[in-house]
Amino acid sequence: MGKRWAILLFLSPCLAPAAELFGPEAGVVPYGMGRAYSAIADDWLALHYNPAGLALVNKVDFQIFDLRLGSTRDVVNSYENVKDLSADSDNLAVSMNNYLGKHVMAELSNHTQITVPHFALGLSYQVHANIDMQNSAYPQTLMRYTKDLAFHAGGAVAIGKRKDLRMGLAFRFITRKGGIKSVGIAEIVGSSDAIVELFDASGSGLGSTFGLQYRLPTPGRAEVTTSFVWHDIGQTSFGGRTTVDRPSRIPANMVAGLGLRLPIGGKKNRRLERRYGPSRSTSHLTFAFDYSHLNYSVDEEHLPKHIHLGMNLDLPLLALQLGLNQTSMTAGFSFDVGVLRVNAATYGEELGSYGGQRRDRRYLLSVGSSLAFKGF
Repeated sequence: MGKRWAILLFLSPCLAPAAELFGPEAGVVPYGMGRAYSAIADDWLALHYNPAGLALVNKVDFQIFDLRLGSTRDVVNSYENVKDLSADSDNLAVSMNNYLGKHVMAELSNHTQITVPHFALGLSYQVHANIDMQNSAYPQTLMRYTKDLAFHAGGAVAIGKRKDLRMGLAFRFITRKGGIKSVGIAEIVGSSDAIVELFDASGSGLGSTFGLQYRLPTPGRAEVTTSFVWHDIGQTSFGGRTTVDRPSRIPANMVAGLGLRLPIGGKKNRRLERRYGPSRSTSHLTFAFDYSHLNYSVDEEHLPKHIHLGMNLDLPLLALQLGLNQTSMTAGFSFDVGVLRVNAATYGEELGSYGGQRRDRRYLLSVGSSLAFKGF
């Protein structure tokens, strides 16, 4: 099947002007928390969700790999349909009937990254798959196929004894293949080879993200933090302005957040606390809230599609997550023994023009390995 199978699987039709709102896509824990992470990012994921959090990193953390798989519940059942779709290239319209009323998503990604106090470098590869056939009467649809290879770099500075004010900046150089195309009935009833050719565009682009975190002056070790992040400032484009066929742009996304971190256990050192403030506990209970896509009004995107809520209970070896992504419940768990880390999550995503119109249930699983060195 080869390339034809991959292209035909990586289709994401939009049946109305409103569509899925995309955000940062690294890791699994944020998805279990309803994708509310901008105010509490303080680990290797800060490079992707809020670079200001890199100022809180206190060790050298080398993420050897973080391999992630994602799918909807129909992806296994639809595998035979995908094979039929690829094989029956001369009668594509008949094969597409197998997808009517279904939404199938599958994705594969990997992140390799080295994170040190105030700075991080990373390399990521991601392929995302969607096919959604809901409208049999008018099969004019937007199809998406993108394959990204990205180099990431970011840094942060902090002000105050407790690093209360943190500011960060991240860049990513992306090589992308594919894009978003409007495909009409004339192309759908034709050969699958014609659809494959629509997604041959490739190009490179440079994107930037600015992030802020501010810890409110509350007493004790409990942390209340506000945040603001501007992803893909001015949107990320691929290729030159004169290029006729180039990959689709990544639109800007502004996020405002609030986080509450409650430490569990931990030893106190009063001498250090007098000098640097209360110490942070490695075990904690965290609550987070994000309002994403601030740059879209509620007239453009329904209010519930902006809302993200989450909770994370982080204990030695095990962490548990619960949340609300838009109007859908999320849940996840993490098992971490240092050199091996397993994460799993389920979350719902809004595909309609307003909250609750069309929910898509998805599942994520990642296996990772890292090496960490203390001393900062």
